[in-house]
Formats: sequence, C-alpha cells, structure tokens
Amino acid sequence: IAARALKVLRWSAVAPADCVVVKVQDGFVTLNGQVDWNYQRAAAEVEVRRLSGVLGVVNNITLKPQLQITDIKRKIEDALKRSAEVEAKKISISVKEGVVGLDGNVHDWQERAAVERAVWSVAGVRQVEDRLRVF
Repeated sequence: IAARALKVLRWSAVAPADCVVVKVQDGFVTLNGQVDWNYQRAAAEVEVRRLSGVLGVVNNITLKPQLQITDIKRKIEDALKRSAEVEAKKISISVKEGVVGLDGNVHDWQERAAVERAVWSVAGVRQVEDRLRVF
C-alpha cells in the first residue's frame, strides 16, 4: 500500500509527493509532511484514500506559514469582498499563527461554504475555526 500511495502521489498534478511521508499499518495510512496550500493537503488524502486495501487515512499534513498575520487578514478580507456570494461586512476575522477565526452571521449554508473557500484560498492559512451562524 505504501509503495502504491507514493506512486499515486508522484503521478498527481496537485499533491506534491516530495513533501509527503507515507506510513502504513494494518491498512491505515498516515500522511505526514508540509505543503503550501490546503488543496494539496486535501488532494493527497483523496488520492491515497482511493487505493484498494486502504481502511482509513490520518492526514497529519500541515501547511507552511507564508505570510504575516496582517497580510493574511487583509487578503482574506479582500477575497470575501470579491466573492459575490458573501456579505463580508457581517463577518469578523481573527488570525493568530495561521489559525483563522470566523465569527458573525451568514444567510445560508452556501454562503458559509463560500466564506470558508475564500479563507482557504489565502496562503498562510493553516486552520479555520468556523464559528459562523446561519440566520
């Protein structure tokens, strides 16, 4: 399984194989390493999860910090303002060491998902604490 997981990661155009370490025990795969973007982290898990014989995946891949906190917050605010699906004025953003806290109200689940996509699109975001309320 480990050899096939490494091979599928090498073939992937999204998940960087050279940044991911694969460990397999009793059909459970643990992914470790550091990547630049959350979509790379998620893609690595999706690719490995598809392999036959895999019973579960633990994704311990972390994101590399890239920007200062003020840059991250400004870029998130800009991304929210650009999104037609989001009313950015009602959302409060806090950033600490790459962890983004979201507070406020959104109109529906679709808007909440759009906010989270916008946040993950900013380099330097390592984790999102979504405390948005749907009203």
